[in-house]
Amino acid sequence: MLSTVKTLSLIAAGLLSAQTFAWGEMPLQATKNLTLDAASLSALKVEAGSGFLHITGSDSDQVTVKAEIYQEKPHDEYCLDLKAKGNNAALSAGQCEYQTNKQTRIDLTVAIPRSFNVDVHDGSGEIIISKVANTVINDGSGSITASDIEGTLEINDGSGSIDARNISGDIKIHDGSGNIDVANAQGNIEVHDGSGGIDLNDISGDVVVSDGSGSIRVDTAANFELLTDGSGSVKVTNIAGKTKM
Repeated sequence: MLSTVKTLSLIAAGLLSAQTFAWGEMPLQATKNLTLDAASLSALKVEAGSGFLHITGSDSDQVTVKAEIYQEKPHDEYCLDLKAKGNNAALSAGQCEYQTNKQTRIDLTVAIPRSFNVDVHDGSGEIIISKVANTVINDGSGSITASDIEGTLEINDGSGSIDARNISGDIKIHDGSGNIDVANAQGNIEVHDGSGGIDLNDISGDVVVSDGSGSIRVDTAANFELLTDGSGSVKVTNIAGKTKM
């Protein structure tokens, strides 16, 4: 799994370095608002290309999306859609499947019922998710922040920092590169990391870490096990049960 994530990280980093300047220079061409009745739905599934993605849970019974569309010149060669698909609200945004030389970045601000599960497949850009239920994130590159999750959290990330706080369920993280910070987690944590520092604080459950390079610091957990450690310091404190290294 680590080799796969590392490969993803290298690909994402190459694409990001080639496109960051162009995307950063593109002006805002349009803003679109999408709404979907969520009364009969239970989850949000997102397929997104480049651009930030902010998802927040609320007491509403609707899914609302604000999409800000950035392009060098206005064109319609992009995809943006929100529809019900089974029990899911399905949101897709970014380049369409057909080939085009006309780039589009879409920044997404999404509000959903706080009881919704979330499943994200994202190309690049910042991801912020808060106040939702079980969450799965598959990301190429860009920082990830997850907070106040009432359920489990699973992250598969190519590159970019990861910050997770106030998670009620188990956490699984597979990361190519970038620092990982987790605080106030009520379940177990499993981290497989290529490179970057790992900082885990106030974990109620067990902690299992596999690390390529970078420092590891764990403060307060039920049990701790270090499967592999390539390089970097390891500091473990306040473990209630067993420590295996």
